[in-house]
Amino acid sequence: MRARFATKCTACGDMIKVGKEIAKNSEDVWVHKHCIDDSDEFP
Repeated sequence: MRARFATKCTACGDMIKVGKEIAKNSEDVWVHKHCIDDSDEFP
């Protein structure tokens, strides 16, 4: 999914800019897609 709002990534601390790819982590929080561990993406 692409970000619709500018916010801060709780995983890396960098800003998430509008239009960047994001995903929910294991804690159900939106972070950069590249900040999610591969183990979190699959059950």
